[in-house]
Amino acid sequence: MLSRIVTGTARAQVEARVLDLSLGGALLHLATALEVGAISDFCLPLEGGSVSVQAEVRRCTPAGDGYEVGLEFVGMHPHDQRRLREYLDRPR
Repeated sequence: MLSRIVTGTARAQVEARVLDLSLGGALLHLATALEVGAISDFCLPLEGGSVSVQAEVRRCTPAGDGYEVGLEFVGMHPHDQRRLREYLDRPR
């Protein structure tokens, strides 16, 4: 068997805590660092469901027992955008 170096993208499910959320992005606390500039898919749980977004990592800084990761949303289905807007507009 030949050994070859393989490159590519690995997908993983990583537990995160949402620290801040807006229509344009989010601030998450993760146990794992993410590469600044990387674009990844995220599923954000909301009351009554979740929204799927594509986001670019804008910053990643050590924070306590993990990292604070700032995301800028770069892709979202209009249906998910509407659901996120409705969620954010609810009185808290």
